[in-house]
Amino acid sequence: MTFMIKLMGKIFALPLIAVLTILQWICTLAVSISMLIFELAGGIFIMAGVLSFAFGQEPAYMMWRMVATGAGICLFPQVGRWVAVQLTYLTLCVSNKVN
Repeated sequence: MTFMIKLMGKIFALPLIAVLTILQWICTLAVSISMLIFELAGGIFIMAGVLSFAFGQEPAYMMWRMVATGAGICLFPQVGRWVAVQLTYLTLCVSNKVN
């Protein structure tokens, strides 16, 4: 009887594991693509702030504002990476509960 219950649990959990694995792959791909774009944009903000201050076109407070904005833009994909890791943990947790 318990064998049948475990088998039913495995059958019902299989589509959930497949969906979670596909979501993990999609999230990982989206994070790696967006990370490149956001790091380039953040680097441009940081370089523009430093260079505009170095050449005397902007005051120091504007440089720090641009550097902080660039750092924020560079850190934004870390949220996506955290979501991808949580999906991995969820997939592992579900697959371990089935086995």
